[in-house]
Amino acid sequence: MASGDGAPAPQGGTRWRASLPRLSRRAAAPVLGASLTATVLAGAMMAAGPAAASAASPAARTAATARAVTAALAGRTPATRAAARLGSPAARWLLSRAQATAGGARAMTPQARMAAATNAFGVNGAVLYGVSCTGRSQCTATGMASTRSGKNVKTVAERWNGTAWTLQSTPTPTSRTLQGGTLIAGVSCTSATACMAAGFSYGKKADQLLGEGWNGRTWASQPDAAPAVRGEPSGISCTWAKDCTAVGGRDSGMTLAEHWNGRRWSAETTKHAGSLMGVSCPAAGNCTAVGTNENAKALAAHWNGKAWSDQSVASPDGINLLSDVSCTTLDCVAVGTGGTPTSSALDLTPLAEQRVGGKWSALTIPDPAPAGDFVELTSVSCTSASNCMAVGDYTDAAGTTATTLAMQWNGTTWTAEGTASPAKFSALLSVSCPSATHCVAVGARSAKANGTVSPLTEVWNGSTWTAVTAPR
Repeated sequence: MASGDGAPAPQGGTRWRASLPRLSRRAAAPVLGASLTATVLAGAMMAAGPAAASAASPAARTAATARAVTAALAGRTPATRAAARLGSPAARWLLSRAQATAGGARAMTPQARMAAATNAFGVNGAVLYGVSCTGRSQCTATGMASTRSGKNVKTVAERWNGTAWTLQSTPTPTSRTLQGGTLIAGVSCTSATACMAAGFSYGKKADQLLGEGWNGRTWASQPDAAPAVRGEPSGISCTWAKDCTAVGGRDSGMTLAEHWNGRRWSAETTKHAGSLMGVSCPAAGNCTAVGTNENAKALAAHWNGKAWSDQSVASPDGINLLSDVSCTTLDCVAVGTGGTPTSSALDLTPLAEQRVGGKWSALTIPDPAPAGDFVELTSVSCTSASNCMAVGDYTDAAGTTATTLAMQWNGTTWTAEGTASPAKFSALLSVSCPSATHCVAVGARSAKANGTVSPLTEVWNGSTWTAVTAPR
């Protein structure tokens, strides 16, 4: 979620290569990472009807699938997001759409949907969604964990001192109207004593942005001057302790952006239909956010300190989902997924794009997994325009394993780097690189597809990734 220079290194994408019937059969047993996303998209395609699978032309099939995926955006809820807490931002985005298309979700309260989602997915434990490092021995990771009853979720934060992780105490909003909260949008640290994490709190009637700040001693909830209710952030980036931007999506289907000025959060005006999944602010008045628009095309927007404006971004395939971005001054690298559905399959491959001189262009990125696996890049962190690390996972077509993945960009090519996968289902959801030879990545692992989940952390020393134990 956040890079070591204080500009969060955001989130990622996904690929599926399997037949629709296979994906449909897996709908009842989602697993970590990409297979969950595949299941979600399959549900959306099923909702699209025969047109999505057998339309006369590829363009028609793409349009039908895109409509099915984007139509469900109106059903975005804290419950459907929490149900996909093992997946990437792209997975959560797709899940909200697929579940809304399936119907019934909107008739329930957010708290009821949360409980139903927990029971339906059979998942419990803790997941780390974001990490931000300001040095080799100064990293903070945030996420969420199920409560003891399993009916709600609570905020989680951990601190890395270069040797071990320590669980920190974080406030979880609970009151007469609030049942819980998460920090799934990640965290951005600008010093050892200044971090801001974002997520959402939820209640019986609505959900809204949740911001929590670390001052070097304690975590505290931050006030929201004008809450953007019924919306959830997916990414956060800070230039310093009193200048943070969080982006995401509203239940209405519109993009979401909010700003922290050191005293309170306030909503910024965005006019695009879609969802912003990741944001990177290398300087005050200079933020770039990426995501997906209402037509399932890649979306990029820029903040100049006064207003958000859309940028022309490459969208080489029928469906393109950008989920994370990391910028150094005006140059940025974003990752996601893209592809075009056929009559019998939806083949989505890793998508990477670069902005140089104000212009976005698609980068060639190899598929590091065996044919038929589902590949997902969930986060990217750049120390320069010629050094970026992206992480994620790939799941075999049968959904029986999920393996962590890391890919490095040297300014010319992407190269797969070996990672540790300590459990049968392992996924990396965020990465932060304070230097070219040091990165920390976090995520989740589980022995079973729908079993208890534990935090997963790995450290890169410039040549090797090593798994490190983190508290639950």
